[in-house]
Amino acid sequence: MQLRHLRYLKAIVEEGSFTRAAQVLHVSQPALSHQVRQLEEQLGVQLLDRTGRKVRPTDAGTAFLAHARRALNAVEAAGRAAQDVEDLSSGMVRIGVPPSFSGYLTAPLVRRFLDRYPGIRLHLADMAQEDIEKALGDDSVDLGIAFSDVRSDDVEWQPLHAERLTLTMAEGHPAEHLTVIDRATLQSMDMVLLGPDFATRKLVDAHFLRHGLRPRIAVEASAMMTIVEIVRKSRLVTILPDVVVREQPALVTRPIEQPFDPRRVALLQRRAGYRSAATRAFVETTQAFAAELENSGRV
Repeated sequence: MQLRHLRYLKAIVEEGSFTRAAQVLHVSQPALSHQVRQLEEQLGVQLLDRTGRKVRPTDAGTAFLAHARRALNAVEAAGRAAQDVEDLSSGMVRIGVPPSFSGYLTAPLVRRFLDRYPGIRLHLADMAQEDIEKALGDDSVDLGIAFSDVRSDDVEWQPLHAERLTLTMAEGHPAEHLTVIDRATLQSMDMVLLGPDFATRKLVDAHFLRHGLRPRIAVEASAMMTIVEIVRKSRLVTILPDVVVREQPALVTRPIEQPFDPRRVALLQRRAGYRSAATRAFVETTQAFAAELENSGRV
């Protein structure tokens, strides 16, 4: 059994077709079919169901592929380990981050890290927490910055700092004069929120449901800064981390009768995954920066 057998099987299942998999792998379809048949003969089981319009794994194929994916991830991690530079003169860290962190956390953290390690490249991806956990599991990111309510058994987390959500509106909003927003007022306000796949939105929805609140959601967006600009230039309100609002001009916050509980921002990593020197350096920088945030009273 060769690594190419594992890569070929994985590509066929992901593409659902020998033809498309052959194109992705840059091999001929007959050669691809021969390699998979060779693997099936070696194992003595049928791995693929070829009878339908889409090629699917059999039960044996599904079980085999789960281990094959882990083996391929381990090989790729071994390659990165061999190329790892311990003196931190070069390297790369891949990080998944929800959009709500972009202003107060991600940008200053990146600046601090690159000032200290200018030879290391950072690849940042705006992702919902569910996608971050999946990306950590399949080794397509090295780290995630999200929240402590992790669902995947393959992901471990380390606490960073607490974050509090608050009702946010533009200066001059008709409700700005209120000291507390009651239920009736809150339910009469048109809102712009992150899309339903984001952890912040799920928390907001769960909070409203728990307290029997029915918000009027007028707009959904996938970028935090888009929401900030909409709120700043309209009568719409939103739910934002209070630390984000403090750094935005012309926005104000007001408490609601049913306040949100603080939530723990966390650093996510794949359990027992390989940590390059660059990744370890980013973890240390993130932990130090988060401690400064809490000690300064900004969060």
